[in-house]
Amino acid sequence: MKLSTKDYYALGIKQIYGNSERTISSITYDSRKTKRGGMFFCLTGENHDGHQFIEQAIQNGADVIIGTKGEILRRFYSTYPECTFMVTDDTRMAMGLFSAAYYDQVHRQLKTVAVTGTNGKTTVTAFVRSLLNQAGITTGSIGTAGVWNHEKKLDFEQTTNTTPESPDLHAIFNRFIGQGVEAAALEVTSIAIEQQRAAGTTFDIGVHTNLTPEHLEFHKTFENYKQAKLKLFDQVKKAVVNVNDAGMSDVILTRFRGPLFTYGIDKPADVMATKLEMDERGTAFQLHLGPYRYQIRAPIFGDYNVSNLLAAICVCLHFGIPANDIIKAIPHIKGPEGRFEVIEHQNGYKIIMDYAHTPDGLEKVLSVVQHFDYRRLILMISGIGLRSPEKRPQMAAVAETAADEVIVTVDHPGFFDRKKILNDVFKGFRRPGALQLHQEPERKKAIHTAMSLAKPGDLVLLTGLGFGGYQVIGDQKIPYSENESIESFHH
Repeated sequence: MKLSTKDYYALGIKQIYGNSERTISSITYDSRKTKRGGMFFCLTGENHDGHQFIEQAIQNGADVIIGTKGEILRRFYSTYPECTFMVTDDTRMAMGLFSAAYYDQVHRQLKTVAVTGTNGKTTVTAFVRSLLNQAGITTGSIGTAGVWNHEKKLDFEQTTNTTPESPDLHAIFNRFIGQGVEAAALEVTSIAIEQQRAAGTTFDIGVHTNLTPEHLEFHKTFENYKQAKLKLFDQVKKAVVNVNDAGMSDVILTRFRGPLFTYGIDKPADVMATKLEMDERGTAFQLHLGPYRYQIRAPIFGDYNVSNLLAAICVCLHFGIPANDIIKAIPHIKGPEGRFEVIEHQNGYKIIMDYAHTPDGLEKVLSVVQHFDYRRLILMISGIGLRSPEKRPQMAAVAETAADEVIVTVDHPGFFDRKKILNDVFKGFRRPGALQLHQEPERKKAIHTAMSLAKPGDLVLLTGLGFGGYQVIGDQKIPYSENESIESFHH
């Protein structure tokens, strides 16, 4: 990429030290990954200040350094006059704009769907990908479940949990175009919005699922969290809003000026579901599309997943897909891996894998499991090291209302002591003597414990963060596979 001084000022640069007429070979925010001719952005977070890594970035070949601390950058220029140093007011905003420019605004060649909300993002994203692909629009997805093109999961190292940093995001968009992908559905978290990871990108459609207090360790107050979520809707052309959500739907409905579809269960909306009935095969319901009604059977479980399906249907309507084509695709819809996946074990019991890792998520999954026929419920829950310690005892309080046996394990311990995490969870059991409790600090062994307790007719429910392909131990991402843990059990 070659830019002129004029271009730099248009992309948020306030001052330039050194030669601005340069050809940029790469964009990075990690000084260890900087290459010859690269541009390095000094990101400042809670734990790190990117300005401390300027020296390392230059040694690795960076030609252009962008940051907010003008005095530091000016001093570096006197030591390294062969490099260019640029000052901006907002490094993340600039990085978003430069990333879009570096890949030649490739996102404009894709139809983009941004999905935000506390719960449901991953499932809505997977449902959108599934329905659009069936309708003949090649669609990829980006988020917690990884990066998928229209055919398969791609091998892409994720540096963040859900929404990639802007250089990575535009690199994925670029790969999509190279692979013949026409549309992309992506999860956009409130943290990603706040950190400008999608800066400089206008999305064709924005979906809001719901809002409950989450990630307050980052946003500090619920109001900040709400404002972060609202910002996304300044970047979208069309919107999809859940009328069942008390947290924010009214605010979006009054503020958003573009084309909009609403969805809801048992509440008047453009796309509405009524008369929900669930069994072990899925959910039957009546779908209302404006004045039309359809009887639907979908291989999905839980009211919340019907709600997620309605959101995906709204997206299809925004794409102009005929109602009959959408209806035909629903019985074949594919959700994300690890979201209520049911396995019939050869020893006569069922295993259900689900990503539920918050008290709210666990309650929802347990309410769905009630519709299954089983002898005993063997439930595995986890305490998470990396976030929300206050939720650990709450997981136990929810678990003991429904299960016959509970196995407690640990996910993503980070630098925390596993024993302490287990103790935090155990504090939440109000009647520890009333049910069988087990603890196993390692997830794989905990799964084996759960399976060893199972007899024919039992239901083994494995919850927590078993998906994503790794566990964070110390500051390392250690490869981990939930399916491999299940398959390696020999009774």
